[in-house]
Amino acid sequence: SDVTGKVVRFLQEEGEEVEAGTPFVECEAMKMIMQLKTTEAGTIQHNLSPGSIINAGDLLATMELKDPSKVAKIEPYAGDFSVESGAANLDPMHLLELALSGYPANEIGPLVSRAL
Repeated sequence: SDVTGKVVRFLQEEGEEVEAGTPFVECEAMKMIMQLKTTEAGTIQHNLSPGSIINAGDLLATMELKDPSKVAKIEPYAGDFSVESGAANLDPMHLLELALSGYPANEIGPLVSRAL
């Protein structure tokens, strides 16, 4: 789920075969009802029951895919994580924008006076 709220009802029966793009559950968040849709075709299994409180990231249902080849296999990254540092952008306006965007700025006063 990508919402915080509660499961209102499942629109498909447990073990039912569904097609891609089919709404399978209704969730309530902030007094709004929204339907979540399947991304692939397969057989659906409910992981929660209607009335369950959900948070973003909770697993609502699982699917046994009709075409298992559609699963993207996750492989460990074998590359290099080294980060090369380039020239820093010390333009006063850029530094001020970063500070106003919430990035830490030790001394915002000098940034503001340099930007003006």
